[in-house]
Amino acid sequence: MAEESSIDLQKWANAQETEIELDIQGKIIDFLNPEISRPDKPEERIRQLLARSLFYEYGYPKELMAFEVSIKDGSKEIKDVVNGNPTRADIVIYKTKEAKQSYDQGNIFAIFETKKQDRQDGYNQLVSYIERTSSEGGGWSNGRQLDFYRRIIKSPSEQEFKKWPGFPKYKQAWDAVGKYKKDELIIPHNLKPIFLTAHNAIYKSGINSEDVALDMVRIILAKQRDELEPGNDSQFYCTPDEFSNNIGQKTVADRVRNLFKKVRDENLDVFDEHEKITATDEEISTIASYLSIYSLTKADTDVIGTAYEVYVASHLKGERGQYFTNRLLIKLIVNILNPNENDIVLDPACGSAGFLLTTLNYVKNKVNNSQRTIEAKIDTINKFRGNLFGIDISPKLVKVAQANMLLGKDGHTGIVKADSLNPIEEQLPAFFWKKAGFNKPSIIMTNPPFGSSTEHKIKNKKKLEQFEIGCIWDKNEKNTLVKLEKLAETSGRPPELLFLERCIQWVRPGGKIGIVMARGQLDGKEALPLRNLVLKQCKILAVVNAHDDSFQPFCGSKASLLMLQKWKDDEERNNDYKIFMGISKKIGQNSRGEPIFKRDLEGKVVIYNGAPVLDHDIDEIIQAYYNFKIGKPITHSFCYSIKRSEVDLNTLSFNPIHYLPKLNESIKIILALGDDESQWSIKRLGDIANVFNGPRFKRPYADDGVTSGEGIIPYYTGTAMTQTKGENIKYLDKKRANKAQLKQLEKLAIYKDWILITDSGTLGRIIYTLPFHDGVIATNNLIRVVIDDQVLRGYVYEFLQSPLGQNQMLKNTYGTNQEHLEPNHVADVLVPIPKDENILKIIGENALNSIKLMQESILLRSNARKELYNVLKI
Repeated sequence: MAEESSIDLQKWANAQETEIELDIQGKIIDFLNPEISRPDKPEERIRQLLARSLFYEYGYPKELMAFEVSIKDGSKEIKDVVNGNPTRADIVIYKTKEAKQSYDQGNIFAIFETKKQDRQDGYNQLVSYIERTSSEGGGWSNGRQLDFYRRIIKSPSEQEFKKWPGFPKYKQAWDAVGKYKKDELIIPHNLKPIFLTAHNAIYKSGINSEDVALDMVRIILAKQRDELEPGNDSQFYCTPDEFSNNIGQKTVADRVRNLFKKVRDENLDVFDEHEKITATDEEISTIASYLSIYSLTKADTDVIGTAYEVYVASHLKGERGQYFTNRLLIKLIVNILNPNENDIVLDPACGSAGFLLTTLNYVKNKVNNSQRTIEAKIDTINKFRGNLFGIDISPKLVKVAQANMLLGKDGHTGIVKADSLNPIEEQLPAFFWKKAGFNKPSIIMTNPPFGSSTEHKIKNKKKLEQFEIGCIWDKNEKNTLVKLEKLAETSGRPPELLFLERCIQWVRPGGKIGIVMARGQLDGKEALPLRNLVLKQCKILAVVNAHDDSFQPFCGSKASLLMLQKWKDDEERNNDYKIFMGISKKIGQNSRGEPIFKRDLEGKVVIYNGAPVLDHDIDEIIQAYYNFKIGKPITHSFCYSIKRSEVDLNTLSFNPIHYLPKLNESIKIILALGDDESQWSIKRLGDIANVFNGPRFKRPYADDGVTSGEGIIPYYTGTAMTQTKGENIKYLDKKRANKAQLKQLEKLAIYKDWILITDSGTLGRIIYTLPFHDGVIATNNLIRVVIDDQVLRGYVYEFLQSPLGQNQMLKNTYGTNQEHLEPNHVADVLVPIPKDENILKIIGENALNSIKLMQESILLRSNARKELYNVLKI
């Protein structure tokens, strides 16, 4: 995917901290005392997360922890030297329950201080608290880093605060920190913040390694290798003594490097023979101290994909569309295509191998739940690993994908570097082409890079000439699509269109395809020839619109999932089969990437296996598809089926919204009214009105703050048109406009008694222009509807605001990044007009009278304001 959005890495990472629970007012529910709610501030969020970690990962009972504890110097509270307010320790761990109840400073075990992300002064404040108590140590965090310290008392007058490679678990000795038995390792349920901390350890002082991302991959593989080695003793650790000096850090780094060397030497088809971890000894030992407590092999997640996602969020910012498919969407496609151990599976744009890894785990679960012997299950899974193939154009991503599959216990050999849109056979190794060449894969799943902007479109002749969609298409006099013998080298083609055709070329007859597509390609004109090709060569299994926030905050593109099955050459093609359609309404996160959790009837977050449950509908859609396949009723309100014969013959739209029963019901109602010709006349809006839009061009905006003067004219935005005072009016400077722009400005003029419809943002808002709008310039994001007949105009104004009018307009929305309406969509709205002129007059005139009263109200208020200002002389 390519239409990127800029994000703040730390804000995004904070949003991945799924442990934070908010009340209905958006305040943080206190972890130690759920009866208390605290403001959702960065420092508070860090404190709550740290307390949860101390409880869940380190085992400290809540009964021993307290927030905001006043620390005394003798009998007096310590006060802030600036404002004189008492200063309080953020988290205190007491040695006993009784000590906590009495706030006994002589029985404190540890103190923690938390700061905002841009603060670095936590250490000094932490030391000032520890010195005045019995605390043995503690730590401080600003969300970007987490440092631990041990207090070492050498004599009554001498003590040292020594940086420590971790914090002891409950009842564990300080000296035991860092070296854990394998059966003591913690299973992480959220790796993103863990990897972010590790990433910052490498990156915070500049890039000392040749590549942060691949070094993280190498270190993760070393950690995995250690966990899989025989015995219960670990080699991936960092003790306090080692952490404290250069020699010790080198010892740690050498152990980690040797672990990776074993991985490298056993996988020379993935790694160069001299490849090594290039991070410094200090960086490796720091990361070892972060990761040594966790078991990555038992983590129920895409470990390397997650680590690489953190890297991408920080560095790549969407260059070449290197973002990753939402794992819930991968789950949906894999479940619908339902691979088994006999399938040959290919991803021609594999990225970090999310589809392949999910497929491997899906088939493993199938096999493990089958009636086979243990030996047969192992043998079946091992053979299936050799059926997984992936291609990516980026050498870095190929290595990441191969490493990811290594974590999945092999399957990496089928991942190679190539450009799937170039002539492919000459690029692929013989073993790959023999097993996964054209007409060999039985399943292809992919999320190709996509984008309709000029920079993303493919214009290369060598690529375009391989594809039907690479040519220019047009309709002849019979309204039939015909291919012109000319390549689209000037305009180019969006890459996802070429990828879809490549998938159809590549998959074997009878094979299945699952692809992520820009939603606008499901019904846009540019993709019409490809949709025509799809209908001829494939059976549509399912089309599901992904939720708009599925790829946020990395990418604002709106996507759909298209699942196909290629017709067999000798297969009888039933053109009236059923197509499953669905619209996802929940994806477990918002547009900022912040998780949204399921809540019970009392509004509390639902917890399962110790973790909050994301609120999404992907499992419901999967179940709806299963019901559809076996002929059971579909109960999901936004899942349904249509017949192939119901596909719109004019647009060949695949967009589920186009066929959504709730919206289509409006048309059914209107057409039913039209059956009574004595009472109703059904008219297309474009037949009774002039429906059009203004041109798009660069506006000659006035300087900020300039609202009057020669050539300065008001410019009404869509928002300003909906405001009685026009607060959001902008201003243009006609002196800055060239001749072409002045002509374009004339075409943007609007006049009183027009109906305007917002075509983006909040779609379908209906506005009636008033006398003070006469002749003003307004945005092209307002569709103009001009009706001469006054009564009919009032009637249409009312109708377009009704559910029957709104549903018809919204049915035709389109767009990948932002949904839009077009004038032709509005013109196609069916308007039921009563033949009884009295009814028509009552509705139309009442609507116009309400507008007249609104106009009078505005005038009266304006007069009142003028009089007030005159009296007050302001």
